Amino acid sequence: MDVYTLVTLFYGLFVTFGPFLAIVAVLVGGLLLGCVIVAIVGAVRTRLSPPEETRDVDVAEFFEEQTAAVGAGDRG
Repeated sequence: MDVYTLVTLFYGLFVTFGPFLAIVAVLVGGLLLGCVIVAIVGAVRTRLSPPEETRDVDVAEFFEEQTAAVGAGDRG
């Protein structure tokens, strides 16, 4: 096969499937662009929002209180 035949073959495939490839490229590109925009907006919102207040809770103490409250509720 010479180069002219390969070039003609690829050109023919491009002309035949070009519109389909363009549609697929636009859909995939739009999806990727949307993901990037959502990631950027999320990062900016995280950086701009005030930090949430957190409480350190002792897990054992929490469950003891819950168990005591449930036990007191059953007796009452």
